[in-house]
Amino acid sequence: MNIHSFFTDAKSLYSVQDITTKETEIIFILESPHKEEIKSGVPLAGLSGRSMAKELFLEEEILPMGKFLKQSILDKRKTIYGIVNVCPFPLQQSAFPDPQFVEKYKDEIQVAEAVRISSAKRFKDESKAAFDNLLVENFEKRLSSLLKNDTIIVPCGRFAEKYVNKLTIKDQLTIIYGVPHPSYNSWSRERYYNVINKLREEGKKRTS
Repeated sequence: MNIHSFFTDAKSLYSVQDITTKETEIIFILESPHKEEIKSGVPLAGLSGRSMAKELFLEEEILPMGKFLKQSILDKRKTIYGIVNVCPFPLQQSAFPDPQFVEKYKDEIQVAEAVRISSAKRFKDESKAAFDNLLVENFEKRLSSLLKNDTIIVPCGRFAEKYVNKLTIKDQLTIIYGVPHPSYNSWSRERYYNVINKLREEGKKRTS
């Protein structure tokens, strides 16, 4: 098993670029890309992204969040929002489009899948610990380069929250906790109304 080779190869072959600009002030942190994101090359490109955009902007007919931000950038419209995945490539076997890659790294992919669903803060297993370390290191490097004094970080879901908490720079960040992953229309549920409304208000403050 070679976790380092897997991480390097998966990153070079199947990374989906984060979406940010110089104007980005609120960064949504998500877990990793899936099939739709690999296909379109943008994060939050599927149903979860559509659900997020609908609730954030209170618009029924709107592109998924990643595609909406990409289009805004292409149209040179200012946008304060950005998206960063903790892991730039998929963490699930089903999202890798190449069966040969999956066959070559099937054991390593199992490790990635196990890390994805684990609630453990630290791993005793060497392979899982190695993958976890690479994840944190790569995530922190990408995120650090995007931060400004007033950036707000919004981890969406438990996985994103767990890895934001692992950052060595965590104490310097402004973080809004308690935001769910936008899958299954979770952002429209009553129990999350207050925190999603807080996001809308922060957005209004920064665009008015």
